[in-house]
Amino acid sequence: MAIKSISSSLLTRVLSVYFVLTLIVTAVQIGAEYFDTKRVLIAELQNQQSTFNGSLTRSLWEFNSNQIDTIADGLISIPAIAGVLIRDDAGNILVQLGETTEMSDLPDDNSEGMLLPEREGIFGYYDSLIFEFSGHSTKVGDVSLFSTRDIAIDRIKVSLGFIIGNAIIKSTFLIVLFTIAFNRMLSRPLSDLTQQIKGFRLDNLERSRIRLNDQHNNELVLVEQAYNQLLDNIEEYQADLDRTQKKLKAANRQLDEQNAILEQEVARKTSRLSQVMLDLEQRKNELEMRQEKLEREVGQRRAIENTLRQSNQRLESSLNHLRETQQQLIESEKMASLGGLVAGITHDVNTPIGISVTASSYLREKLDTLDQSLLNKELTQAQLKKFIEEGRESLNLLDNNLHRASDLISSFKQVAVDQASDAIRDINLKSYIEDLVQSLQPHLKKTNHQVQLECADDIFIRCPAGALSQIFTNLILNSLRHAFDGINNGVMTISIKLDGETLQVRYSDTGNGLSQDQLSRLFDPFFTTKRDQGGSGLGTHIVRNLVTQTLSGEIRAESKPGDGLSYFFSFPVQVLN
Repeated sequence: MAIKSISSSLLTRVLSVYFVLTLIVTAVQIGAEYFDTKRVLIAELQNQQSTFNGSLTRSLWEFNSNQIDTIADGLISIPAIAGVLIRDDAGNILVQLGETTEMSDLPDDNSEGMLLPEREGIFGYYDSLIFEFSGHSTKVGDVSLFSTRDIAIDRIKVSLGFIIGNAIIKSTFLIVLFTIAFNRMLSRPLSDLTQQIKGFRLDNLERSRIRLNDQHNNELVLVEQAYNQLLDNIEEYQADLDRTQKKLKAANRQLDEQNAILEQEVARKTSRLSQVMLDLEQRKNELEMRQEKLEREVGQRRAIENTLRQSNQRLESSLNHLRETQQQLIESEKMASLGGLVAGITHDVNTPIGISVTASSYLREKLDTLDQSLLNKELTQAQLKKFIEEGRESLNLLDNNLHRASDLISSFKQVAVDQASDAIRDINLKSYIEDLVQSLQPHLKKTNHQVQLECADDIFIRCPAGALSQIFTNLILNSLRHAFDGINNGVMTISIKLDGETLQVRYSDTGNGLSQDQLSRLFDPFFTTKRDQGGSGLGTHIVRNLVTQTLSGEIRAESKPGDGLSYFFSFPVQVLN
């Protein structure tokens, strides 16, 4: 029968309830975010319809098919619009572009400003086109603009990331909190109990007693009392055994004396020989009974020893399981760090791309206007000159923002790949770290803090680039989160020198620093100065493991309160000529 860890079972049941509640709350938040985004999309459809309503109505009144097609193309190019449906006053379809609903879903009367319900992921807004002429209103057709569920979901991707990230952070904090509690209240006492039981010595029962610290009236105290009571019983059994042995020796001496007396008086006490033999037989029976009792006591002692040995095995199994759980938490912290980097760079890339889409739409609209003026033979030199100036500005805006997005993606791409891989690559060290700092700009731009790099331009090395990326990412993010409370213009400095085939690195910040007690526990797992703000306490522990295990190097730290924090680490590298 497999032994199941008590701490693991209890932790699983508690966290299962919390994860179910977190899943329900997260689902409700996602649903609310989706419906709010859908409401914004419908408002955008209404605004776009109001914007193009006048020109579309006049085009229908004048039967200008080219103008109608142009307006429809302009509408369908707007990101919020997935489909356009334009009909004349007889209900005939003039233009149908993109994704639209069935004709049966459209109203047959002269309804104005009607929302079209969502069906198969498509929803929209319907409105009649009324032409005012000489004080009379005439319906010349209708227009329906459609959007889709995919567009709404695409808009809320960032919000979904924050919602899910928030749930993950809270869940991670709870897991760490419960793990620490179980370690302090169950795992550590069980380990102490195991070590003391291993020190059992039959020849020194007093030193073999269990003495648990910091335990007050719980089950472990009962185990301590039962074990110590067992030792008391063993002492009593040993005392009984000693007394029995002494009695046996005394009986043997008496038997020897009786034999001597019998040998001297055999001639004259022959008549009493039978009685003496009976006495000897009785004493023999008593000795046999005492021997059986001793054998039973020895069997009981062996059974107790087997029970203690099984208890030791169960305690060792629980300790191994807790160590595996700690390693899984460290891996989760590394993936959470990469997830935060992806969310930040996604937000920064969306900004220049959005500006580029707006500039492209504006340029297309101006080009259509110029084309229409050319067709109507109304094009003037001033209009053409103005179009050229506006087109040049729009193209410059497009070029600058697309280059900005390209630079962001290029600097982030290799850093993200390295953090998820342990591959050994050839890198220019300075360029690689500059790309890494660029990928962290979403975190840095929210503050006035700066990162300064002091490194030669010609250092080309072969090393596990992913480990190097994780080390500097953890150090910079740790400084941003912990070092600059009350400091507005902090500086983080990375100084790198190559000494033969050994890379010497110094990382320092101008933050608040640490006390000697905090510094002594800096690399301990789960130690953090911001436990109540979501800190996991695994960042510096991961850094030390990467330096000492992955890079085969050494690391140490120095700090004083108010004087910042500095890390010094070195590791061997293969220098490329």
